[in-house]
Amino acid sequence: MEIFRHIEEPKLSSARTVVTLGNFDGVHLGHQALIRRTVEQGRRFSLPSVILTFEPHPLKVLAPNRAPKLILLHKDKMRLFQSFGVDIVVIQNFDASFAALEAADFVRTFLAERLRSKELWVGQDLRFGKGRKGTVEDLIRWGTRYDFEVGTVEPVMVGEERVSSSRIRQLVEQGRVDEATPLLGRYHFVSGKVVGGHRRGQELGFPTANISSRNEVLPGDGIYATLFQVGDESHLSVSSVGVNPTFGEGIRTIESFILDFDRSIYGESVKLSFIKRIREERKFDSVDELVAQMRGDVTAAQHIFSQMSFTGPSY
Repeated sequence: MEIFRHIEEPKLSSARTVVTLGNFDGVHLGHQALIRRTVEQGRRFSLPSVILTFEPHPLKVLAPNRAPKLILLHKDKMRLFQSFGVDIVVIQNFDASFAALEAADFVRTFLAERLRSKELWVGQDLRFGKGRKGTVEDLIRWGTRYDFEVGTVEPVMVGEERVSSSRIRQLVEQGRVDEATPLLGRYHFVSGKVVGGHRRGQELGFPTANISSRNEVLPGDGIYATLFQVGDESHLSVSSVGVNPTFGEGIRTIESFILDFDRSIYGESVKLSFIKRIREERKFDSVDELVAQMRGDVTAAQHIFSQMSFTGPSY
């Protein structure tokens, strides 16, 4: 997969393309439907499949006070795009001048002239261009003028619930990670590096890996059954998100006790996938009470692991 930081890069393919566009925060099932259709059609026509995406998130420029926390780090989003077989990603800088671009000018310059779209796949409720005035109906009309077809993908429903990034953020931040899983089509995860901690877990018989992560959307404070991935290996784990109130509230941390694991991984890049919350974080009256609860948490996590039937796509 090729990544271009600007649509004007001269090395960008001059061939006709099959394109989808959007921010794709979370790369959830709705996004995946668009991406899969774009890749399928690209292969059908033997043309490159292209994702045109925008950074920063448009609301960070247009309405910073309403800008959402992002579900995925940039590098993780790119890896997910690659896992679906996308050929090209164009990352357009979204700034005030781009936001002022009229919808018609965006279609002519970006979709017709620069990407030379043969097909464009979008969601039914797409709005774009200055003031978000551009609609799917406009795209279809301009597509006729510039010789590209426009296809739409219906919203994806899970049960009676429409899949959306805002709903996923809400579920994750409430600790309801198992309810977010079917909307994402995978477990919610964070990525980062293992860093040094207070070594309290080691002293209590539950050594933990402390993860420093820049992910903006974290699960609500609590104890979770998790999958801990380092390199190509995945391990069952029990993870805490919170402030360790038994030892006096500190900064919010992510700590993982990895089952049947005994090697140093300080400084290594890791990925932590959240399966289900075991319980809320709480303050214990004594260290002995905490240790007894930790043993119970491991038992509860093992029961959750024994019931697992979903693993989701990996990359």
